[in-house]
Amino acid sequence: MDILKGEIKIYSINDDEVYEVDFMNLVVDKADGLKVVDCDNHFCEFTGVHPSKIKQGKLFLHNIIKPIYREEIMRALCKKNSPYVYFDAEFIDKDKNEIFIHCTGQNYDNSSLCRLTLADVSKSQELQEKLRNKAKEMNYLIDLVTGGVCLFKVTSDMHIEVQYLNEGACRIFGTTKQAYVKKNYRLDELIHPEDKSIVFQAIGKAMATDGECDLEIRTIVHKGEYKWCKFNAAIGRYDEDNTPIFHAMITDITQIKKAEESADKMRDMLVEMFKNLPDPIFCTGTDDIWQLQIVSEDFIKFLGFSRFHIFDEHKGRLDDFVSEREAKFIEAQIKKQISDGKSTTVSRYSVRTKSGRFLVVEDRRKLVKQADGSYSMICRLKNVTNSYSEMF
Repeated sequence: MDILKGEIKIYSINDDEVYEVDFMNLVVDKADGLKVVDCDNHFCEFTGVHPSKIKQGKLFLHNIIKPIYREEIMRALCKKNSPYVYFDAEFIDKDKNEIFIHCTGQNYDNSSLCRLTLADVSKSQELQEKLRNKAKEMNYLIDLVTGGVCLFKVTSDMHIEVQYLNEGACRIFGTTKQAYVKKNYRLDELIHPEDKSIVFQAIGKAMATDGECDLEIRTIVHKGEYKWCKFNAAIGRYDEDNTPIFHAMITDITQIKKAEESADKMRDMLVEMFKNLPDPIFCTGTDDIWQLQIVSEDFIKFLGFSRFHIFDEHKGRLDDFVSEREAKFIEAQIKKQISDGKSTTVSRYSVRTKSGRFLVVEDRRKLVKQADGSYSMICRLKNVTNSYSEMF
């Protein structure tokens, strides 16, 4: 058996702090309850077990691992198609001390054997604590930056099977890393029924074109309760049977959606209220003073045309009902009044009604500042045809 000899390495976090790290090597048999079948002298010294006893198969890896880590390590070592494994755990040394160990492993091809290299950093308790805190801090920061990370594949049965979830994704889906690895965790079972078709369509297109999925979908949290998620996914790699493995970034946008829904409801309420205001009233922007945005019912009645006729056939263009020469003149007049600093503009022009008659109207507009800093105009028309005629 090719076993590396134990060695001691020195490294530092900075010039003022130097720490000692012991490396230990051993080989375990996964088919025999993680029996230690070979090791170096450093490992024997660490466990306090004589090499001859180890050669006789008297030591198992579980004997020197803190119980809370045993199941997790067994799963990591026995995971299919994993030539290399990495884990951290607390081992128990010959003096019954719990020692924090970093471990890397290599599974032998066509064999139940796995070679492990253990890094014992216990000779510096200060470093040990720093490593733990640093790992927690880095994991937290990574989750803050990346949000939810998910690796998944689509089976021939159109099941979206999760291969990996980070802590952020676990929070979004309401699960834990321990829970999702124990069973086939299917993402398609969490997607809102109304959103499943667009997800599968997007995934199918990505597989055909090697493109990306960029969707906003709902994921079920509890019965009748769901979250809105931003779902960005693309093929990251292919597994042994050429099945694409998707790498997805998932962001919880539930609060954004709630704010949008609230804003939409408020806007709908204001629009409905605006439509029911008395007198011919409408709204336009300041850049295009003839493009109607919202109009009151009295405005529709004033012109005599239907709402469909105004907004579908004429695209909401009020200047379609005003002579071209007059429309250009009035536009220049209103914009000049705005540039002069006036918050209210007044102008007069003729507008064509459904009956074919032209009415002279007084157009009074009030500048209104929007939440984003832009301006719009609320406008009121008044029929002044009779008073205008009396002037002549």
